[in-house]
Amino acid sequence: MNLINRIFGLEQINGGDRCPTYLYRWTLLRIGKSLGIYLHHFVGDDWSLDMHDHPKRFVSIGLKGRYIEETPAFPPDGRTADGGKMFITERVYNAPWIRTFPANHVHRLRMINGGDCWTLVIVFKAVREWGFWHFGEWIPWTEYVKGTRKAIADMMKNCP
Repeated sequence: MNLINRIFGLEQINGGDRCPTYLYRWTLLRIGKSLGIYLHHFVGDDWSLDMHDHPKRFVSIGLKGRYIEETPAFPPDGRTADGGKMFITERVYNAPWIRTFPANHVHRLRMINGGDCWTLVIVFKAVREWGFWHFGEWIPWTEYVKGTRKAIADMMKNCP
């Protein structure tokens, strides 16, 4: 397994070492900056309680397992007609599936009852910067995870 991990560049995603690893990712194929194919093994909930978007359009193919996807019921800026709190919609996805997402898709993933989930993800060329939505404010990922907004990320982490 160590050889496979080295060949396919295993990454452990854990919110900049703030939480235990919740996602293992292997790079199966990369063609310049225009296409990438990854194998994802989700073993826990997204590390942040805040939702995030992405830099690239992508396709997710559910191979095994299931998860809950949380999305904002209103625009992610958190504004509602009455000025209230943003509402969250939850939906369970059970493999197999094929889903496609624009880069600006806002969400957060949670595992069900300590389970895990395997997906094949095809990503296309980056079209934007990505970030996190914190109380209606979009924060670039570099500021959120390791930059000037690190305090928010520490406060919003989803782990002990």
